[in-house]
Amino acid sequence: MWMTSVGRHLARAACAMVLGSALTACTSPPRHPALVTAADAGQLAPLLPVRQFVANAERVGGFVMAPNGERLLWSQTVGLDTGLAVRRVDAAGATTTYAVGNQGRRGGYYNWLPDSRHFVFSKDEQGDENTRLFVQDAELSQLAPWALSLPRDVRSFVVGMGPEGSARFFLANNQRDKASFDLYEADAASRTLREVSRNDGLVLHWLIDTQGQLAGRIRQLARPDGSDSVFELLAPDGRWRVMKTMGGFDTFWVQRIDTQARRAWVLSNLGRDKLVLVELHLDTGVQQVLAEHPRVDLSQTLFEGRTGGPNGYVVAPGYPEAHYLDTAYGQAVQGAVARALSDGLINAQPVLARRNGGDTVGRRVLLRSQSDFDDAELLWDRQTGKVERLNTRFVDTEKTLSPSVPFEFTASDGRAIAGYLIRPRGAQRRVPLVVDIHGGPWVRDIWQPATYNARQLLANRGYAVMQVNYRGSSGYGREHLWAAERETNGRLQQDIAEAVQWAVDQGIADPESLAVMGGSFGGFSVLAQLAQKPHNYRCGVNVVGVANWPRTMESWPAFWRNRHYFTRTYGDVDNPVDRAEMLRNSPVTYLDQISAPLLVIHGANDIRVLRQDSDDVVAALRQRGHPVDYLLFDNEGHSISKWRNRLAMWRGIEDFFASCLGGRSAGFDYYQLMPR
Repeated sequence: MWMTSVGRHLARAACAMVLGSALTACTSPPRHPALVTAADAGQLAPLLPVRQFVANAERVGGFVMAPNGERLLWSQTVGLDTGLAVRRVDAAGATTTYAVGNQGRRGGYYNWLPDSRHFVFSKDEQGDENTRLFVQDAELSQLAPWALSLPRDVRSFVVGMGPEGSARFFLANNQRDKASFDLYEADAASRTLREVSRNDGLVLHWLIDTQGQLAGRIRQLARPDGSDSVFELLAPDGRWRVMKTMGGFDTFWVQRIDTQARRAWVLSNLGRDKLVLVELHLDTGVQQVLAEHPRVDLSQTLFEGRTGGPNGYVVAPGYPEAHYLDTAYGQAVQGAVARALSDGLINAQPVLARRNGGDTVGRRVLLRSQSDFDDAELLWDRQTGKVERLNTRFVDTEKTLSPSVPFEFTASDGRAIAGYLIRPRGAQRRVPLVVDIHGGPWVRDIWQPATYNARQLLANRGYAVMQVNYRGSSGYGREHLWAAERETNGRLQQDIAEAVQWAVDQGIADPESLAVMGGSFGGFSVLAQLAQKPHNYRCGVNVVGVANWPRTMESWPAFWRNRHYFTRTYGDVDNPVDRAEMLRNSPVTYLDQISAPLLVIHGANDIRVLRQDSDDVVAALRQRGHPVDYLLFDNEGHSISKWRNRLAMWRGIEDFFASCLGGRSAGFDYYQLMPR
């Protein structure tokens, strides 16, 4: 179900009745002066249909190598929906596809089991995050998965893989206690499920070692605040031994435990500001820092094979960087990428080239090569030296899309604020700007190649797109993260406003053609920016945005264990003084200050931000006659993931921004007529 204003609905219905080539009559040219000038000069990129960005039938990617190196598993379009596919490495044409359908938020999970025959995948069919797990035998040509038989209101997820060569894997679910996850081992060969360890209500994470056995856990010391936790190692006698104690706001992210080598590798910020890579000796507790960066947290650890320590890591101070602890291996990766470039498999020297998977012995390796206009997945045979491209290669993207470029400026209080900017191709003067505000706030935006994604859709319509890693974003150390404490409606919003001013001062953005959009916390920020009016925003798009902080904090899922983060950031919802402040900082309190048109989008089954927040915003604005459109999807949750819904959503956004910013619209997309 999707709802919008009557006028726009009728206009789209009229477009839907147009057939054949006349469909192009529903497109609209740009109205903003800079875009009109560029269009008249023939400088704008070709106008691409919305489906090419959100429902691309040619999409193939996300490759995973079987542990024995003989099979590949990946995601691709099957029919018009998403699906999974399998083939043998040495038989490129013999592909078996499985119409698993949309897997849900962030594309779902899929991976091979250690036997290299079965694979497991997840599905969140209604967006309520009660994720189900299925196991498929790759020897079968038809989809006939083993559905782990759990009630529909149970959330399950994969924790780790069983012993090498087995058909076993570990999963956790909250069937017994909705607030806690017990650990189970599933065996795809016998289709059996057994309990391995019961959660005492305090375990946050179960840790599986490289030998495929339960080896450790992260456990809170108390509830409900969860202010401190411990990393515990499972001893041979079945007892739990405390290895490390962490404060509630420390990060101790275990990357790998090798019990035989008596080592663990961890991304940790204990006793420091930034996340660093450490090696922890399991017998002595001694730890050694293997890698760090002065500006940002380490974001990813690279391993080769099933056992042993890391051979590299990734950081993203602006453009992402891969660094190799094993210099010989790093040189070999660069040599393979150079071979791919000389063979025409990739179109440019990559910004980032890194290992992205492979077999357990390190012969067949998956590489990820990312440049300004390409995101390539490569298969590298280290024995023969052969390099093969696996995923879709879209041609002429450098002529139609726009690169993402890092930027940084100094905020008015002296803090460095970083982000990314995409400028529309062909427009030389100041253009309309859309600020795409990330959620969280405890996440960050990262650089991405110019491929067919939603931000490139906006750039193709004529807008500059800005992403800002305001204070409160992760990735820049804990001091940057906590600089947003009790400032989510204040100094944090000023960072966003000052980033916009930077774009205006740089001659990039037209100060009279600005818009904001964002999801979750980003949606809250959209409402805050429109109410505070640091700029003359022409409109905003609020996707699953928070409008009532006390209600959000009181209705969060039972299994969330980071409530102390919310209390530190926003206040204690049970404290009357804090609660009153939280309500003052909630958009429902200041909706009367919003004057710009608004588009609100929500999934009816959202468990993180209830649809009631968006219902309240729309009802209040409509009551005073304010222009507001509402798209509500009854089979989605905290993200809009199904391609038909995404098509409807982005068609709505496209027309909305065209009306308030003056960019282009491709109009009705014939994919909207496709049967369900």
